Formats: sequence, structure tokens, C-alpha cells
Amino acid sequence: MYNKIILHIPHSSDRLPEGCRWSGDIRRALDRWTDWHTDSLFGSERPEVISFVFPWSRFHCDIERLVDDPMESIGQGIAYSSIDGCRRELSDEETGQILRTYPEAREAFYDLAKEPGTLIIDCHSFPADLAPDVDICIGFNEDDTRPLQETIDLITGHFREAGYSVGINEPYSNSVCASMDPSKARTKTVMIEVNKAVYLEADGITPGKDFHRVRQLMDKLYGRLLNR
Repeated sequence: MYNKIILHIPHSSDRLPEGCRWSGDIRRALDRWTDWHTDSLFGSERPEVISFVFPWSRFHCDIERLVDDPMESIGQGIAYSSIDGCRRELSDEETGQILRTYPEAREAFYDLAKEPGTLIIDCHSFPADLAPDVDICIGFNEDDTRPLQETIDLITGHFREAGYSVGINEPYSNSVCASMDPSKARTKTVMIEVNKAVYLEADGITPGKDFHRVRQLMDKLYGRLLNR
């Protein structure tokens, strides 16, 4: 079905640069909103599966946001300035540096994703309290980056066959889009979000007893999508 899979893993890191000034309990916010261990959970040793892992926390630079993103209105654009009651002071110089980092990272992603026959999987997790009845969330865009229904059915069926409940565009919708820049090729893309209660301990951080089962399930999915 596909020749290559790009794993887009933007939020697995809690790394903040030295001197990053947040007021409030930013550690608590990081613990809740970091997609813990998704670089390992989704990762694969298959040569046709390539991981793009952003090295910084989303609280420093959110690689999934757009220039003039609507989330800017609540301080959660490319450079976060507000989250869960915490606030960040950003000088013009710091903002400029972040905005320079953003296109460099996006270009690296575009270079990986532009080949024909590529599927982008946008890899995330979500806090259990947001949707306790959903184990796996599948999201996609309603444009020409939407995979064929056959692909969506294969993915949802794969997880349901393993005993997991699946939400379609619930609790999150859409997927990272390789066509944010109209000059870029429109690559098919689908989001997979895993409920943290499925693969982490109750603390929402430590890998749980089903971590390796979910990891193996992901790798088997890649094999089915690649027809390997």
C-alpha cells in the first residue's frame, strides 16, 4: 500500500533550553502534556519506517503550529507563552530565534515526507481523563491529504482486533499536514493518539505493563501498511 512511513513525533520531549523563563508550576504542565515515550512506543527498526522526532518540548517550540495560528490567541502558537496557568516571558530576540528554528525543522520534515508512496503517521498520546472510554484516537484531515478509506479501515480494525476501543477524530481531530506550504507535495497523513492509561502507569509518565504490547502492535501495523 505504501513504500515508506514517516513517523512524525513532535511532543515526546520535555526538554527546555537553559534560561527558559516560565512562572507557575511548569513541571506539572510538562508532566501532563508531554507525550511521554512516544518516540519509543511508535519507533521501529524497519528500514521503510523513519522517525522524525522533534528534540524540544512543545512549551519551547511547537512544530505543529502554523504561522499566525489561531492558538496564538491563547498563548499556544509556535512559541508558547501560556499553559495551565503558567506564563512565559519571551524577549523579541528569543521569539525570533524560535521562529528561525521552526522553518528549519519543518524543511527537514518536508524532505523526508515528499517522496511518492509515503504515509505520514502523526504520533501522539493524550491524558486519560480527556476521553477515558477511548483507547486509540485516529485522526485525519478532510482534504486531499486524507488517506483512502481502506487505509483508515485497516488502522481502526487493527486496533479493534487487538481489543482496544477506537475514536475517530475523538478526542482530537486532523493530522499533521505536509502541505502547510502550498508548494509542498500533498502526502497522505493520519494521526494515531494513544490514551496514556493504555501504555503508562497511573503516574502518567512511567511505561506500564502493556507498553511493549502496544509497541509490537504498532510495528505490526506498519508491516500491514507496507504490505510486508
